[in-house]
Amino acid sequence: MYFLLAFVSYILIITVNLTLILTVIMEKSLHEPMYIFLSNLCLNSLYGTVGFYPKCLLDLLSDTHTITYSWCLLQVYVIYSSVLCEISNITVMSFDRYVAICRPLQYHSILTPHAVLKLLFVLILISYVFIVRVCISSNEGRTKFTKTCLPHILR
Repeated sequence: MYFLLAFVSYILIITVNLTLILTVIMEKSLHEPMYIFLSNLCLNSLYGTVGFYPKCLLDLLSDTHTITYSWCLLQVYVIYSSVLCEISNITVMSFDRYVAICRPLQYHSILTPHAVLKLLFVLILISYVFIVRVCISSNEGRTKFTKTCLPHILR
């Protein structure tokens, strides 16, 4: 029963987020900064969901609830980076709303497509800075960072 409920939730999360992302991509009138940020939030939600649900569903089906150290590190990395990206994304969205409310006549000159790309890049960069700051505080953290984060940064 729990497995079925979790599986339906997982499928619903994937379906709703993909629908929202595809709607924003397909509908030209939604190519505005706020909708792009919402799509980014949906994409991040999919990323975080993939980091949590598969292992949870597997544990609900099996009698043993073990995880290898490397898979545990990967899961922790995915979940924490997802949370950090979400916080950063919500911060950027709040800036977008601030400009829209406090400077409505200058909105389109401040939040140009180029500025939106910069904000999204900064959002990703800030997330990695938080991860690096947490990871370098110990020898074990530096090892984890080298194995999980460094390949992503170098790409």
